[in-house]
Amino acid sequence: MQVFHLLSVFKRKLGEVLGADLRSLAALRVTMAVLIIFDLLLRSRDLVAHYTDAGALPRVAVLDQTRSRWLISLHLINGTWEIQAMLFVIAGAFAVALLVGYKTRLATIVSWILLASLDSRNLVVLDGGDTMLRVLLFWAIFLPWGTRWSVDSAQVLLRKVLRIR
Repeated sequence: MQVFHLLSVFKRKLGEVLGADLRSLAALRVTMAVLIIFDLLLRSRDLVAHYTDAGALPRVAVLDQTRSRWLISLHLINGTWEIQAMLFVIAGAFAVALLVGYKTRLATIVSWILLASLDSRNLVVLDGGDTMLRVLLFWAIFLPWGTRWSVDSAQVLLRKVLRIR
């Protein structure tokens, strides 16, 4: 009996030391979503200049300069401003879903894919902040950051209250 008590105390202490408050993860989720939205808004000002074939770095030049076969970008599908604007709007929609916590895991994964795709389109305009945002968003895929302050958590609470399965 004493061993089980020691294990439960150890588990509780380990959770206190290594655990994270779910509200802080929710604040991180909201902050990351706002950062993505602002990043998209700032980049959209130079949409034609940086992300189309009519700009400074056409798709052909990106593919010629990059010797990596791992360069994958949805933004290389087409070089017109209309397709690039559509991808920006889709990324913004998923960032808003991340902001409110709707289908949080899916919104995080798609936001990361679209952010990595956008960063891979034009490496010249990147800085360390872009890399940091992309890496943090990747690791956030594995966090339970939709459990507080989100539509997902409200739906779970509603199901519990109404006892709907």
